[in-house]
Formats: sequence, structure tokens, C-alpha cells
Amino acid sequence: MRRRAVLRAFKQLLTKIVYTRRPMSLRRVAVCVSVLSVCMLLAGSAIAGSLPAIVAGPDNAVPACVQPARLMQFVEERNSARHPAPAVDPRFADIASTYQRLGSCVARAPEKCVAVRWDYAFFQMLIETNYLTFLRPNGVPASVVPQDNNFAGVGAAISGKPGERFKDVTTGVLAHLQHVLMYSTTRVPEPVANRTRQVQHDVQEVMRRLKRPVTFSDLARQWTGSDKNGYATTMQRIADKYESRFCGPQNVANR
Repeated sequence: MRRRAVLRAFKQLLTKIVYTRRPMSLRRVAVCVSVLSVCMLLAGSAIAGSLPAIVAGPDNAVPACVQPARLMQFVEERNSARHPAPAVDPRFADIASTYQRLGSCVARAPEKCVAVRWDYAFFQMLIETNYLTFLRPNGVPASVVPQDNNFAGVGAAISGKPGERFKDVTTGVLAHLQHVLMYSTTRVPEPVANRTRQVQHDVQEVMRRLKRPVTFSDLARQWTGSDKNGYATTMQRIADKYESRFCGPQNVANR
């Protein structure tokens, strides 16, 4: 994978600099620092650029190691490591199964079902809800609360303002998945979320200009309105943490 090659080259260069026996001139130090900076930028770009296409299919399937029970264990282990451990609404205990079930058929195009990479939608949800705690990093409750059943801040376009509220967990997950699918340029008929209905035309006009399958990296740039794509990098880091905990080496190439 591209990001692994970049990181390997970065490590080799750093080792060479650290263990060199010859004194380094100021000019050589400056050159090495510049090269290291470029490597770090390339590594970040490679991570962000490696996110999969939104629409799932035979060549872009959710890996077999991504299973609802393991995803919920992943969430529980992360939250348990916090002190004090934050509480999670019991209604979300099996939300990964809902992502899997609905993600396999988010919208029906003529004569076929359109699926999304629901695993990455789930990882995005972990960012948006801070691992289902609905707390800010400092522990303060976010403007979107668990009772909203809004797992991606849909409609919360203005900082500090609450987003849309959905009647139950299933509807909230569907709203998120439809919003994700909308970015792929697949038209979502009668979306659950008002926000999806409002922005669908404009977002899809932008995405069609890519003239290629839309990825979660593309979604991240539009979602945050930034080309820096730290959002995509965070999503990939969560995926990597899950992979290192629950997936074997054979799953790396399939992700």
C-alpha cells in the first residue's frame, strides 16, 4: 500500500540520519529536515488518499474481519480505557449490526441494491459521536445528544447548534448512510434527513466533476470544507487501529 511504502522510506531515512557516524554540516541538516518534512506530508497524504470508494461492490467489499460484535468490542475497549469511563446509551449496544444490515442496501437503483462501505461509515460515526459518548474531547456534552439518534451530526452545519433529530436508532443510522451514499452521486429518493434532501443536488454536482468513483477521502474534504483532510486521516487511523486489533495480515490488501 502507498502509505506503508512512504512510511517505510521515512523510517529508513530517519535511521540513516540518526546513526550516521560523520558530523553533519548545517546545510546537510537543513536538507535532511526538508526531506523529512516532505516525507511526513506524503505520509499524511497517502493515508488520507487511501480511503475506499463509498459504494461497495465485489472489488470494494467490507472485509470479513469487520464484524458487528468486534466493532462493539472495539468501542467498549476504547471507552473503558478512559478515566473515568464514559457511559454509552444502552440503546446503542448493537448499533454496528444496524450499520451492517442497512449498509448492504441503502438505496435501490433500478433493479439493483446500492450498498456502501458501512465499515467506514461506522468509523466516521465514531469520530462524530466520540465513540458513541456524544461528548467533546474535554468531556463536555456536545450539542448533538444521544436522544437525537443523530450519528453523524447531520444538519448540525453551524458549530454549537443541534442537528436533526430522528425517531429511533434505526432511522438515525439510515439517515447517516443515506447522507454518505448521496456523496457518491447515487441519487437517494426521499431521504430521511432534511439536510440530505437540501444539499443532494449541489453536492452531487461537485462530485460528478471528479469523473471517477467518489471515495471517503472526497467525502471528508466536502464534509469539513478543507483540503487539509485531517478528517480523512483520523478515519483511516481508526480503521488501522481496528485492523491491528481484529484483522489478520490477509485482510490488509482487502481493506
